[in-house]
Amino acid sequence: MFMTSEHQYISRKDEGNKMITFERGNLVFVFNFHWNNSYSDYRIGCLKQGKYKIVLDSDDPLFGGCNRLDHNAEYFTCEGWYDDRPHSFLVYAPCRTAVVYTPVDDDSEPELVEG
Repeated sequence: MFMTSEHQYISRKDEGNKMITFERGNLVFVFNFHWNNSYSDYRIGCLKQGKYKIVLDSDDPLFGGCNRLDHNAEYFTCEGWYDDRPHSFLVYAPCRTAVVYTPVDDDSEPELVEG
């Protein structure tokens, strides 16, 4: 389970943009604490290559959010080091949100647990 995973890595603490990104287990967490700025094509470093999907999104109407993210979207990694991580992908990071991404393969649904 991701809560007991030994893999933990903080890849970005950006005071100016009010962004924090980190990994725990297979999950990539993206926090945008900025009260006004949303960021398109924001690059996120990650350990695992492949396809990622959203598994949790504080902007979901279920949590009182504005529904600015598409849970059907797929995010594909690029090779090359970014934020001391061997791969990266681009995301939309709306202001005042927390979003969790997980790697997926074509044969499975996204999961919050490590497999």
